[in-house]
Amino acid sequence: MTFLQDSKEPGRSDWELARLAVHLRGFAAYADDPQADAARSLEVAFTADEIRRADAFLEASRQDAGRLAAVEARLGEDGTGDEAWLVQQLTTAWARLDELRDRIDTGGSLMANTHVASAIDYIRGSRP
Repeated sequence: MTFLQDSKEPGRSDWELARLAVHLRGFAAYADDPQADAARSLEVAFTADEIRRADAFLEASRQDAGRLAAVEARLGEDGTGDEAWLVQQLTTAWARLDELRDRIDTGGSLMANTHVASAIDYIRGSRP
């Protein structure tokens, strides 16, 4: 892929870059060849570093449920200390975050989704 050499808008945050990347990839779904159209759109909009930053931002927001389950399994039934409490708190926080993200994604036009999403650094529609 051949990306831009210089940024069209230098100084954009990782959140802004990721938001635009999700938008361009989503819009490409209407093309005959969505993957090629998305790649073409990303090349026009970003430098190689910007798309790397956008993808890293999106990847960092994914929850590593497998690792949490492994920690929970390692603790077993004897997990009564701080680690067990932290696992429970993280499980609860992730469940609430998922619910919040679902509500942002399905909120329609009744609320300012972008304002709410930006408050928690979430990109609307970025979850599979």
